[in-house]
Amino acid sequence: AIHEVSKEGAFVRTASTFRNEISEEEAVPGRYHLYVSYACPWAHRTLIVRALKGLEDVITVNVVHYTMQFTRPDDPNDKHCGWVFRSEDE
Repeated sequence: AIHEVSKEGAFVRTASTFRNEISEEEAVPGRYHLYVSYACPWAHRTLIVRALKGLEDVITVNVVHYTMQFTRPDDPNDKHCGWVFRSEDE
């Protein structure tokens, strides 16, 4: 984003706003869901932490296709590219 660029043109990371922990009372099935792409190293890390913390039964996951694609491929007027869900055979 434009606010993350210094006057000299260098990238300046914005401080993270997600620093709260989830208590055991909050970690209940159905409350949290991850959408990840195996192409993203940050998403990969969330899957590792989910496994290390034993949260596979609490946090469900959907995996999107590893490449961005047209989100409405049958609509010639729609030029939007984004993450799409993988098909069952991928």
